[in-house]
Amino acid sequence: MKERSRLQNSFFNFISGMGYRMLTLITAFVVRTVFVKCLNAEYLGINGLYSNILSMLSLAELGFGTAMVYSMYQPLADRNSKKIQQLMKLYQKVYAIIGTVILIIGLCLVPFLDVLIKNQPNVGGLTFYYVLFLLNSVVSYWFFAYRNALLQADQKAYIVTNYNSLFNLIKSVLQIALLLIFHSFTLYLVTQIICTIGQNIAVAIKVDTMYPFMKKKCDEKLPKQERNKIFRDVKALMLSKISHVALNSTDNIIISAFVGLEWVGLLSNFVLISDAITSILCQITNSITASLGNFFAKENKNEGYTLFCRVDFLNFWLYGFLMVALITLLNPFITIWIGEKYTLCQSAVVCLAINFFIAGFMNTLFTFRSTLGLFTQGQYRPLLVTVINIGLSIALSYRYGITGVLAATSISRLCVNLWYDPWLIHKKGFYKSVKPYFKKWVERILLLGLISVGMLWISNTVFKNGVSITSFALMILFTIVLPNLVLIIVFRRTEEFQYFYNLIRKFFRARVRN
Repeated sequence: MKERSRLQNSFFNFISGMGYRMLTLITAFVVRTVFVKCLNAEYLGINGLYSNILSMLSLAELGFGTAMVYSMYQPLADRNSKKIQQLMKLYQKVYAIIGTVILIIGLCLVPFLDVLIKNQPNVGGLTFYYVLFLLNSVVSYWFFAYRNALLQADQKAYIVTNYNSLFNLIKSVLQIALLLIFHSFTLYLVTQIICTIGQNIAVAIKVDTMYPFMKKKCDEKLPKQERNKIFRDVKALMLSKISHVALNSTDNIIISAFVGLEWVGLLSNFVLISDAITSILCQITNSITASLGNFFAKENKNEGYTLFCRVDFLNFWLYGFLMVALITLLNPFITIWIGEKYTLCQSAVVCLAINFFIAGFMNTLFTFRSTLGLFTQGQYRPLLVTVINIGLSIALSYRYGITGVLAATSISRLCVNLWYDPWLIHKKGFYKSVKPYFKKWVERILLLGLISVGMLWISNTVFKNGVSITSFALMILFTIVLPNLVLIIVFRRTEEFQYFYNLIRKFFRARVRN
């Protein structure tokens, strides 16, 4: 079979990734709708809390998968099947250990579940449900899961994504049917476990078909020097992994322990929406990472900084507009979707939207840090952010409840990431002063604040007599037109705006000619 080029593989990875994200978004909404109709809000809280606990336990992986994927690039380029077999043998052993460690630690947490759930719901079998969640996490490391890495390293992640899409669809259909027929949370969770195992086995069969040498027995171990290098890479990735999981997985645990489990269930619907949007936008960023790396390897720093400013501006526009949209449309959408009783106070929605915006901003900074090779600088910064976030979340939860926990995430990043990462990129990456950049971003934040306040006033006016399909459609129109119109008026003369404006104009002119 003819090998695809890197560009073709990147295109297939992007298309399949976007397709998977869209399918996941649609099925998640459908399954969540049926879930809410067939089970009560307490089950939503249980689902959100246990998912976050298991996300914390995934720290046992510590970035090993990322290190393994990188270690296979050269052997695949050299078609060194022996080396690939050695790497996969190590990967298999490590993943088996990781799954076992997660199982043991997870079971050790069982006696402490009562501490993590404030105002326990009147739901039987809480421990049993937790064990099912735990098993789903464990089997994601067992049953040939390690073979996914070979496809990812060989630029064929789209194959894994296609299997993800297939089994996600199967799982969703089965879960919907079982919820409608039996109203059973147990069957809902068992379906997850079965589909996780099925997907791992299906991918393993595909790998064996594409790489016949994987069927051969390999008795040789990876040389000690190479094993040590992989584990050094894992150590470098560990701190970043810990911070990412802690920032994104502790909120629900803290809310459950200090505010109440019912709030976890309410928040999970909002997080479902914001995470779905983030995953789609991140797919765009991920698709240009390799191109950025190539660009910085060949072009000078001034041209690189111009590119940074353009991507940064595009990121600000996309995430800024969508932040405003979340602030004005989330509660009305939830009201229409599953009912007003599942909405949150507006202050909590605003904090959630701000976290969404900051996460997008940080994603762009991380992309440029990676492509500029700024890995080791500030390596303990993630731990500091994590400590501040957990401490602030607990402290603010007593007075401000769920709003305080969500606000703590923004404050912790503001204290460390939001000033350090831009400084590092400018100082060590482009050798420029960061002051003009900070001044520019202060102006942008003030503008977004004014737009948000104005749109909230319009939203309150539109929905003063309640939320209806008509009023919601009208508010969508206002939200699409007004913020973007303001941004166009303010930034129309900037180099970044003119660059993207000319790109769009050239694109449509080419379409007209064809």
